[in-house]
Amino acid sequence: MYKYVFLLSIAFATSCKKKNPTPQPDPVPIPQDTTGNNNGGGNVNPLSTLNIQLSGMQNTNGKINIALYNSSSSYNDPNQAYRELFIPCNGLSMSFTLDSLPAGDYAFAIFHDENDNQQLDQNFLNIPTEGFAFSNNAMGNFGPPSWSQAKFNITESSAVTQNISLNFF
Repeated sequence: MYKYVFLLSIAFATSCKKKNPTPQPDPVPIPQDTTGNNNGGGNVNPLSTLNIQLSGMQNTNGKINIALYNSSSSYNDPNQAYRELFIPCNGLSMSFTLDSLPAGDYAFAIFHDENDNQQLDQNFLNIPTEGFAFSNNAMGNFGPPSWSQAKFNITESSAVTQNISLNFF
């Protein structure tokens, strides 16, 4: 039995040896989006920007978490955010700029993660205990606002500003 395992491991090891590949020319470097674009690829217009003016923080603890979404199917799913920012809270009001955005519809969710545990804390009734907000200052009934309430459009070569205030219950 052990001989069989030993022989099998030798056969596997020799079959996995690297062969000397034929030299390939160096590939042309692909431009990298260093702005935090999680989706990668695609045409990016460097002139379209989103400016967020955020106010209403009650303290400067923790971080401000921003999730930007570019479709109704990904909206409000942190695992499918188009871009995410985690910025230390350094004032009771702050400004953020997301650049290199292609034209299209977007929505964002923001929360003040005061204890820096990377989640929006809630009480036993699932009511947030930390400040939160959505684009357009949209508010939902018994939950987050819909995509249609929160979405806004960024056109090619434009700058859009959203003045947002955190909500607390």
